[in-house]
Amino acid sequence: MFKRISWSWHIVCLFITAGLSVFYLAGCSGLFSEPDPGAGEGSPGVELQLPDPPPQPPGAGAVRRGLLYYPDEQYRFLIPVQRNIPFAEAIAKVTLERLVATPELESELKALGLAPALPEQTTVRGIAINQELARVDFSASFINYPPERERLVLGSVLCTLRQFPTIARVEIMLEGAKLEQFPGGTPGRVALGPQCWINLDIDDAVEDYRNFSAVKLYYCYPAPNGWIFYVPVTRIVAPVEDEKLAAAEELLKGPPKGIGLFSDIPRGTRLLGLNFNGAAAEINLSREVLDYRGGVTGAENWVKQILLTLTSLEGVEEVQILVEGEKITLKEGLDLTKPLQPPEIVNFF
Repeated sequence: MFKRISWSWHIVCLFITAGLSVFYLAGCSGLFSEPDPGAGEGSPGVELQLPDPPPQPPGAGAVRRGLLYYPDEQYRFLIPVQRNIPFAEAIAKVTLERLVATPELESELKALGLAPALPEQTTVRGIAINQELARVDFSASFINYPPERERLVLGSVLCTLRQFPTIARVEIMLEGAKLEQFPGGTPGRVALGPQCWINLDIDDAVEDYRNFSAVKLYYCYPAPNGWIFYVPVTRIVAPVEDEKLAAAEELLKGPPKGIGLFSDIPRGTRLLGLNFNGAAAEINLSREVLDYRGGVTGAENWVKQILLTLTSLEGVEEVQILVEGEKITLKEGLDLTKPLQPPEIVNFF
């Protein structure tokens, strides 16, 4: 567990459900707009707007790259993994089904140090989406998980579905009915979301849970087969005026201790400056950052940690990394003389 995550799940629910709005079923009245009596024939400034043609259906065998959230094999945190998922009309349902434990999936994930998120024999009976709320109906097997894993199970469902732009919140049902309470104590009648604050890490300085700042940081998880996965951690800190600056500073502090994550940004690396110009960020680091180990792998890791962390900030698309104010090329040949964008494909298998 992350430090200070032994506190009650009900406090976690305050984070997961923050910002909820009341959900109403919408009728058809909003589907068509009322005609404008002043926009009749011959009215100036009115042009006929034809709708865009519907997209062509994908060809046979077409796939999309989906994002799935699996726990690590010791069930300590969630790891976002990209996988190819066959196109289907009910793509959200098909994506969720990739979280369910099967012998084949367990074998695949074991080599990567991962585990399925949902219990065996769980079926997705249906998904209804309305006003950005997804009602997901699972079979009864869904709740056959150890209660202590509830945070990961519900987080996996929420974060996996949040990749779809039409879904902001998730309501989970069992065999067509709402639960009063999940096995681990989470209230069943409250929708999850809209925030997907994955892998919470609470700073010791946070005393008032009604007033805080949240920053997303990326650290590394070593898979048994030698792969490196990049894992987001949401660190809750005391209120700060500049959350972008806080994200860079917190990243350099390293991951939570004792949970199996590491950082290839060398200890002692200091933040000398952080500037933003439109969609570009410029970060200036002390020369200790060049004391990294691991050759090419170590260099790529610390650079990707910075790129993924800073481009997760709203509006940031590329990052210029400086060392003591200079644009450099690392000894392994990694060119830092120009702004870099985060890798398009991360944690893919």
